[in-house]
Amino acid sequence: MRPDTVKKRDTILVPIPQRADSILRDTLAKKDSLHPIAKDTIRPDTIKAPIAHAEMPTELAIGRSLHWDRDSLFATGALTLADLLERVPGLTSFHSGWLPSPATDAYMGDIRRVRVFIDGLEYLGLDPRNHGALDLTQVNLWGMEEATIEPTASEVRVYLRTWRQRNTHPETRTDVSTGDQATTMYRGFYGKRLNHGEDIQFGAQQNNAGNPAQVLGGSGTQTGTVARLGWAKPNFSVDGFLSHISRTRDLTRRDPGVGGDSMPNVASSRTDMYFRVGYADPDTSHLWLQAMAGASKYDYTGVRTDSVIAFPKTAADTAFNNQPLDTSTYRSQYLITGGTVRGPLRVSLTERLLSGGGKSINSPSARGSFAWGPFGVSAFTQAKDLDSISRSDVTAQFNPLPFVSVLASAGRSTDSRIKDSSFTASYLRAEAGVRYKNLWFLGGILKRDSASLTPPNVYDTTFARVGEAPVTGATAAIRGQVWRLIHIDAWAVRWNDTLGYYRPRYQTRTELYVHTNMLDRFPSGHLGIMASLIHEYRSNVRFPVGVTTFDNGATVSTTNVVPSTALGYRTISTLLEIRILTATISWQFRNVLGERYSQVPGFLMPRQTNFYGVRWSFVD
Repeated sequence: MRPDTVKKRDTILVPIPQRADSILRDTLAKKDSLHPIAKDTIRPDTIKAPIAHAEMPTELAIGRSLHWDRDSLFATGALTLADLLERVPGLTSFHSGWLPSPATDAYMGDIRRVRVFIDGLEYLGLDPRNHGALDLTQVNLWGMEEATIEPTASEVRVYLRTWRQRNTHPETRTDVSTGDQATTMYRGFYGKRLNHGEDIQFGAQQNNAGNPAQVLGGSGTQTGTVARLGWAKPNFSVDGFLSHISRTRDLTRRDPGVGGDSMPNVASSRTDMYFRVGYADPDTSHLWLQAMAGASKYDYTGVRTDSVIAFPKTAADTAFNNQPLDTSTYRSQYLITGGTVRGPLRVSLTERLLSGGGKSINSPSARGSFAWGPFGVSAFTQAKDLDSISRSDVTAQFNPLPFVSVLASAGRSTDSRIKDSSFTASYLRAEAGVRYKNLWFLGGILKRDSASLTPPNVYDTTFARVGEAPVTGATAAIRGQVWRLIHIDAWAVRWNDTLGYYRPRYQTRTELYVHTNMLDRFPSGHLGIMASLIHEYRSNVRFPVGVTTFDNGATVSTTNVVPSTALGYRTISTLLEIRILTATISWQFRNVLGERYSQVPGFLMPRQTNFYGVRWSFVD
């Protein structure tokens, strides 16, 4: 047989026998973990029924809004509530330094005419040294989702709604900022709604600022936490909320050339909490109801003092100041409120019970508003509160023509501390505006009756209570679009006297700003730019200092009042915000000109202060 006739075995066609050895098995045949998971195993992000929120007032204003949602609130550059309130004509803010230092606001010279409501509960001034006045640096502004300022004739009320989560996918936010004066600030938020309506939220903030010379507000830290647990279905929700703030502040020295007390070191904490049951929506429902039980506790561990309020003048003094200073202060607050929304008509009634020291004070209130076409009116009345004063006010706005608007508010308060006959004070706030193109030009008036002015003793214990005669102030403002993207919000106040306390005779604030998303070039809306230039001016401000004289070692029964003056100043500041997708870069430069000035006599404000950082929100 010839070799070419021999058939070779085709090994290629011979099948390889399957072996039981697992090493030789094709492992690629196993299920690839990278393969898409079945659609029915992924839960899409959904929006759940919201947790109940508090009623907000009907906003009446000419040429601007004093309402901010969560994003716009942070974009204002306000680090404290005192910063936010600087936009209101007639309000004068007093800072004794940078972030660790306290801050108060006086409305027409009266620091007790600024009140804050958080989710409907009144934020009470619990520090006995402040005599009921609020330290506005302690209000938890960073944990809010909405803020509205309601300037009326008799007082300025601030309404805050705490942050709520609605998405089932977790939402996380991180803020990191730093700057001059050894300042750092960190914030973190987390929120998630579960599939059956449960709500889990918490957040925290810490800021630090240091000044080894113990001037410019000294050094200190502040740590805050917020948390919410709740459950909501359409038209019904139950939730509990907690806010805790602890702070330390080192000794803050006063300018030796001015004299008076320095501010001692402070270590304190404050806790506010509530439990709420809500039905329907106060913004839209024909019938809505809410019931709340809240508690507030203030602990002070700083320098001890033995003084107490020697002569109670009000029911609140008797009920709430029958314990020594420097001990824990506890207040409870119970609230039942309900109302109706019928088209342009809104009406609500509130029953509020404040309890502490084994006694209680009942303070019911009512609110109503009507807005239709060119006309709007809002009214508020409240029975005797902690300060033994009942108050009421009415605000109305009328736009007879598209380019003409008139806004007026009248208020009155009755002081029950007068035994023989009640004391009634009247207040007036009014302005009228004419619009040219997109720019409003306004003029107005502020009028306050005679008043007993509570001293801001948080700065200096020698500041004295004084009575002041009626005062009148003239106001002017420009608001609106100047040219293309450039807008303006400017106001000025001139009082008719030069000897008033806690009121500069001349005060102005001007903000030129640009706010755009550049949709013509970036239609996706992923870019936003806001830049502003702020100029502030105020003339001299007088503070009454009580001086007790002695005669041969015996104390004279009367105390003389000697004014201490914070000299006038002007400052220029800038703010820049750049948003890319959900991240925002922020930079503010305060006091660009390096002005050396004080808002409270003897306590120097920082010179040039940079503060910059990033806010970043994302959904997991």
